[in-house]
Amino acid sequence: MNQTVIQNSPDNNQKQPSVIDISKKGRQKLRSRHYVEARELFSLGLEREPENPYLLSGMGDACRESGDFSEAERCYRLLLEVDKNNLFALRGLGDVCKKLNRHQDAIQLWDRYLLLRPQDKFVMTRIADSCKILQLFERAELAYQQILKISPDDRFALTGLADLQHRLGQDEKAIETYERVLKFDENELHILTIIGKLCWRISDFERAESFFRRALQVDPDNPYALYGLGNCYRWYRQYDKALEIWQKILPHSEGTQALHTRMGDAYFNLGQLTEAETSYRKSLEFGEDLFSTAGLVCLCSERKDWDEGARFFWRLAGCGTDMSTSLEVLIKRFVRSGQRESMLELFRYLLSEGSGDPTVLAEIESQLKRLA
Repeated sequence: MNQTVIQNSPDNNQKQPSVIDISKKGRQKLRSRHYVEARELFSLGLEREPENPYLLSGMGDACRESGDFSEAERCYRLLLEVDKNNLFALRGLGDVCKKLNRHQDAIQLWDRYLLLRPQDKFVMTRIADSCKILQLFERAELAYQQILKISPDDRFALTGLADLQHRLGQDEKAIETYERVLKFDENELHILTIIGKLCWRISDFERAESFFRRALQVDPDNPYALYGLGNCYRWYRQYDKALEIWQKILPHSEGTQALHTRMGDAYFNLGQLTEAETSYRKSLEFGEDLFSTAGLVCLCSERKDWDEGARFFWRLAGCGTDMSTSLEVLIKRFVRSGQRESMLELFRYLLSEGSGDPTVLAEIESQLKRLA
């Protein structure tokens, strides 16, 4: 009888796991991304030792990773009350602030962290990225350069610096830095297309073409590379080849307003007015566009359709830019396509009609006197 009682007794001197063991198991669950189980373990440990730094940092990390930022912040701040220089809390709380778009707070916490661990390039990268978001561009560049002094081939720092240079319009520097990024993967599609675009922007068209072609070797249907390569042929005035390339985009995408405008211009330059009109009108389905509307004005003038040309002209006048800019774009478009006389004829027609904004008509009269 007594033996049975002893066997069924709940108190068999079973030993509870130590807080250290709980912390270790919690970290294991955290590393394997079992965040709910990790939090349960850390919570169990904190019931016994509420100020244990390992448990507080572990709970903060588990909450942060699972998206419970308010609880993560609470844990990190409790830890900093116990140890104001705790590296895990400073770094983790900075990460929480970044997630909550409190980038200035994040930077201040990471600065404190770097005073204690000045060579941590991962935290330097976080600072640079947040500075970039806050448009503190000089500080961001300095942070990236500091990382590259420690680790000259750090991929994240190189990519961040290249993106910053791209954003600031430092095209040649950006190209050079992006090319260093390509050493990690010469087929990185995103970087190949960016370099192609930047080479185009600095008028290095042959080099731009080579990068767009490299991108198309990786992905033959890539719309950015196809658009860029078509632009190169447009620059070479090989409009039929540009159109052939651009047409490859449309089976996979409806295209962009810029694409349809460029296609309209190419068709117009080849004398294919019906196709040009279709492309310009497709562009305008995306919204008002100065260049497509100017193209339609020129197209109507080529056909001597003055009523329709006038209609598109007044639409051009309402495109959202000042009339001087709109007229300048239109005049350049007329002259570039050899339609100077048609332009003058349209302007005379608009003045003879006398309907429309008097200020615009006065501007047209001024331009007509200058050009006639």
